Amino acid sequence: MAHPRIRRNGRVRGAQLLSAWVLGGLRMLASLVVVLACTAVLATGRAQASPVAAGATPPLAATPPPPDQIRVLSQARLLAGQADERPPDDDDLTHPAEWRQVALPHLWADTHGDYEGSLWYRLRVNLAARPGVPWAVYLPRVVMNAQVWVNGVPLDYTGSMVDPVTRHWYVPLLFRVPASAWRAGENLVEVRVASGYQARNGLAPIQIGPLEALATVQRHRRWAQVDAVHIAHVGLISLGLLMVIVWLRDRAQSAVGYMGAAAVFWGASTLMGIAPYPLTGLKLWEDLSYTATIWHQLALCAFFFRFARPWPWVERLIGAMAVALPLFYVSMPGFESTALVYVAIFGLALAGMGVAVTHVIRYRRPDGGWLVLGCAVLLPAGAHDVMVQLGSLPFDSVYWLPLAGPVLISCMVVILAGDYARSRAALHELNQSLASRVAEREQALRLSFERLAALESAQAVSAERSRILKDMHDGVGAHLTSALRQLQGSQGGTGHVVDVPLVTQTLRDSLDQLKLSIDAMSLQPGDVVGLLASWRFRLTPRLKAAGLELVWDVDELPYWPAGQTPALQHLQYILFEGLSNVLQHSGATRLVLSARDMGDHLRLSLIDNGRGWTQGPTQRGQGLQTMRGRAGMIGARLEFLTPGQGGLELRLSLPLHEASDAGRSGLSSAA
Repeated sequence: MAHPRIRRNGRVRGAQLLSAWVLGGLRMLASLVVVLACTAVLATGRAQASPVAAGATPPLAATPPPPDQIRVLSQARLLAGQADERPPDDDDLTHPAEWRQVALPHLWADTHGDYEGSLWYRLRVNLAARPGVPWAVYLPRVVMNAQVWVNGVPLDYTGSMVDPVTRHWYVPLLFRVPASAWRAGENLVEVRVASGYQARNGLAPIQIGPLEALATVQRHRRWAQVDAVHIAHVGLISLGLLMVIVWLRDRAQSAVGYMGAAAVFWGASTLMGIAPYPLTGLKLWEDLSYTATIWHQLALCAFFFRFARPWPWVERLIGAMAVALPLFYVSMPGFESTALVYVAIFGLALAGMGVAVTHVIRYRRPDGGWLVLGCAVLLPAGAHDVMVQLGSLPFDSVYWLPLAGPVLISCMVVILAGDYARSRAALHELNQSLASRVAEREQALRLSFERLAALESAQAVSAERSRILKDMHDGVGAHLTSALRQLQGSQGGTGHVVDVPLVTQTLRDSLDQLKLSIDAMSLQPGDVVGLLASWRFRLTPRLKAAGLELVWDVDELPYWPAGQTPALQHLQYILFEGLSNVLQHSGATRLVLSARDMGDHLRLSLIDNGRGWTQGPTQRGQGLQTMRGRAGMIGARLEFLTPGQGGLELRLSLPLHEASDAGRSGLSSAA
């Protein structure tokens, strides 16, 4: 993960202050761990230096305490081998040496090695008088389960005392004693302890006293050891599943995946460890619990290393350990070997923790303080629990890791939430930047489009002007030039006489064509009927003057797709040129203007009753060539036909569909 260098003095000073704070915190944690270790060692030494010799009678208090005060009993006599029935009084045994004097807390491994079964603890307490309020016997720690007698009276107990023994190793037990069971003077309290599978069997100092006071103590300890752990680790599993889901959606977040796996396995192993009644066989349950414990510890180590940067060889080592250690436990189970494995993993976790914290300090990783806080909680808790496992701390000590683990995972969730919030903020900023850039580009494109549209409009106007000028040159200009030549022919002294009617006709053609061109510019696109009506309106007076009857035979016509203004003007010119040929060459007295919708094309016809073709349809005059060229430009077919009754038909076929260039050229070539 790359980070920019710190360039400003204020940031440098902030980094130095953060580094000093973190290093100071780590020194304090190290000092705390050392103090705890030294205290545990001294406490263990004092406990080992003060046992009472085997077979000796435990000393009694010189002055009995008040009857309402809680008594702590830490001296007992121990007997092995009596399982189902209460043993006789130790003074009545044939071999009194079978009873052994021990101090509580007592671990079976100290006196009975690998013994499995039941051990009896016999304790004595003097009371000045029978208690006036209900009393109880309180066992803060017993592994695995216990049953209590007071002066030979058995008390109610929970669970099973035979295989499989109920797993009450982390559950503080409270036994209510009937008032009739106590007596003034010496009272005998007997505790039968049943062993568990691969457990550190033993008994912590027991307490007797008023029921109300001991119930409060037992309730508080049960909350810390059982209830709070249940709540915390159900939440731990939930947070772990959340992080696993985040990793599944983004596989690049390997550190989050490791932490999620650690949280899930951590919660599962803790809940399995404190469950009194396994859901499977005891052997399988213990194997699964140990495997989950190893996996959550190794996943936590992998997280610390991965949080800083990828360490492929470390991840491969952790993967190999995740496979080998559960197999080792299954094949060679043992409490001491398990404790040594935990110590080794704790050392690996310390190394990874150092790498992660160094990364936070060096690069000022955002929200890195939460990682330091989590490590500050985890480090002493882990050291404490390792010392409990190794016997350096009292047997009845409360484990810290079940409560420190959710704190660490919660800190990691805060880091994950911070990363998510920063990603959201960066994404929002990026979206804002992109939106601004898109708006700028849209504005630039809009301006560019407006310039292009203005240019295209200017080009269209220029093209339209050029076309109008060309039409005027081809049509009106040609007629005016022809009229000018006719007038000039009479001035050369050649005796040529001006043909006034012909000149007049030529000038009328020029004027009519100019009017028709102006009309075509105002027509709706595709309106062929409107064009024909304008053609008839402009030319009817001239036809009447020429003695030519015009017959209107036009149906309702659909929209002509190609009928834009230029195409309409070309069509108008073709019809006008055809009419000029009729007036000048046919000698006709009747002219039919016909228009039909043929489905795929429109058919327009000018049919006269004149003399028809006099020189054949292959005549190639200038007017005919111009008509053919204009027909090809609008994709129309131009034909000259001879009706059965005589005369000549000029037929135009206008397609009603889009045609390819090849189709258009083929359509117009028939002209």
